[in-house]
Amino acid sequence: MMLPDIPEAAVWAIYFAPITSFLVVVGLLRHRPLDAGRFTIASIGVAWVLALWALDTVIGHDGEAMDWAAHHWFTLFNFEVEFGIRLDGLSGVMIFVVTSISLLVQIYSTGYMAGDGGYPRFFAFMSLFTAAMLGLVMASSLLQLFIHWELVGLTSYLLIGFWFHRPNAAAAAKKAFIVTRFGDFGFMLALVLIWTKTGTFDIAEINHLAHDALSASVLTGFVLGLFAGAAGKSAQFPLHFWLPDAMEGPTPVSSIVHSATMVAAGVYLMLRFFPTVEAAPAEVRDVIAYIGAFTAIFAATMGVVATDIKRVLAYSTISQLGYMVMAIGLGGYVAAIFHLFTHAFFKSLLFQGAGSVSHATNTFEMPLMGGLRKAMPVTFATFVIGSASLAGVFPLAGFWSKDEILLDAWNHDKFLWLVGTAVAFLTALYMFRAIFMTFFGEYKGGAPAEHGGHDSHASDAHDALEDDHGHGGLHESPRSMLFPLVALSVPAILFGLVAPSGFFGELVEGALPADLRHFHFHAEMIVIATSTLAALGGIGAAAAIYYAQSPRSSVIRGALGPIPRVVERLYYVNEIAEIGLVRGALYNGAARGAALIDKYVIDMAVNMVGTITKLVGDILRRSETGQVQSYTSVYILGVVGAGGALLVLAGGLLDRLMP
Repeated sequence: MMLPDIPEAAVWAIYFAPITSFLVVVGLLRHRPLDAGRFTIASIGVAWVLALWALDTVIGHDGEAMDWAAHHWFTLFNFEVEFGIRLDGLSGVMIFVVTSISLLVQIYSTGYMAGDGGYPRFFAFMSLFTAAMLGLVMASSLLQLFIHWELVGLTSYLLIGFWFHRPNAAAAAKKAFIVTRFGDFGFMLALVLIWTKTGTFDIAEINHLAHDALSASVLTGFVLGLFAGAAGKSAQFPLHFWLPDAMEGPTPVSSIVHSATMVAAGVYLMLRFFPTVEAAPAEVRDVIAYIGAFTAIFAATMGVVATDIKRVLAYSTISQLGYMVMAIGLGGYVAAIFHLFTHAFFKSLLFQGAGSVSHATNTFEMPLMGGLRKAMPVTFATFVIGSASLAGVFPLAGFWSKDEILLDAWNHDKFLWLVGTAVAFLTALYMFRAIFMTFFGEYKGGAPAEHGGHDSHASDAHDALEDDHGHGGLHESPRSMLFPLVALSVPAILFGLVAPSGFFGELVEGALPADLRHFHFHAEMIVIATSTLAALGGIGAAAAIYYAQSPRSSVIRGALGPIPRVVERLYYVNEIAEIGLVRGALYNGAARGAALIDKYVIDMAVNMVGTITKLVGDILRRSETGQVQSYTSVYILGVVGAGGALLVLAGGLLDRLMP
């Protein structure tokens, strides 16, 4: 610990810095794009410096939570809402990750988004997203976390659909928003359930009550509800299919939203409630572990056949998140957060590297690239570092965090260990396939600006130089884009080295109750050997097929029969979801059923009320003749009738007639 404890007000300032940036950009800098970018960078820079101070404080307290009381917001009958900050080992690490990635992405964006007509709007949305994510990881209350959870969903919708004039981008934004709503509905049910059973939203108190005061059925419902929300945000099967389409957004969005922060929110949610997950029945944890493992290998196979480099990285993200979810189900709290921590940096690096090659070639399609390593040496070197780290090559960061997960699988479920090892092979295969297709061989010419890829807005930045084959535009990216690539390479190389000391594990375990702190670093040689062989085997297979072309990919494709076509169609999940669920069950089923009820029940009831009212009105209208004699006659008849009724009732006539 190098500094005194950070005051609570300074931690709140981390949250309010990007909110201030959003308000200033929207209110004052909408027509001053350069100032909008600079102010956003300055605001996130302040948040990052304070995040370092917060992390230093957490380290000094061995990851234990700071003793800060929540602040009362409002009371409605017996419903009291309090907001506060929980700063411990888990949230301290996440605050550092969010602010670090966000700061580098903002710097990268100044070069990547240069010349875009929505430049100030982009930085406003990015500021609001950063604030939402910080509010999520700092929340001490489940309700507070849920509010920011939904705000993260809203801002991701705005960022994915940033180029809303493109039909694909607008459709991808709607798809992401709607699919994640299915998971969020489960999260909302879990929130309501826990409130009715405990009367509190305080996360620490809920985790405490989970071991003593909650029944197995309540824990099952609550944890599965949380996992439903996590599956939506973290793109776990069967709610995974929105993430690849979300690559229609600008590459900086992919670099922060869909690699390091938003998609990690689901994993963070499960880690935040890890004591409750541990208290749930073993079958619930098995469901979590097996869904994570299936998602990991399912997405990895799709990454092998994708030709869009950003979609390769999207499937990789789904796969690695599956790794983390599998670890949580196996009880690997430290392994999950450690892999989330390292993955954030090298995956953000890879997305920014993909944006860099697109900046030069005006496409994300790898078959249109090739031969870029000489023209883009910095992008090439950093992309290889990120890919090797993701593949788990020793001694890069991904090696240490991936092996922590595989070690937990080895100790608890050998089948899941085999699945995880197979995923390691596929990860190395598809990442080095991307490297060989993009950076080696001959340049294929890219795409012309007017027919470019997703981010063809960058074409105006292309150089006018021609290469030997007559292709224009090959160039290294500007310094504003290269600096984040180099900066992110450092943690991709070094951050895994904290593993052998056990420091990281002890830090993040400070957020857990004492009886759940049992992390001690140790290595299992069979796990290290098999995972290393799997990674090297994947690299070797990629080199043989896509570099040496012996055998050619077309030969392998022919030998596998219909399998490649099924995988390329993404196992028909989109068709099942869109045709079977949306058009079939929802449109032709639920929607048409609702239309029939609306037409023949609701509308008919309303129309009958109107018809009866009209008939009664017609009858009563005829009694209004306008003649005083008629009114007097009716009046006299009414008086006589009322008098007769009183005589009958008062004289006991009914009792004599019906004794």
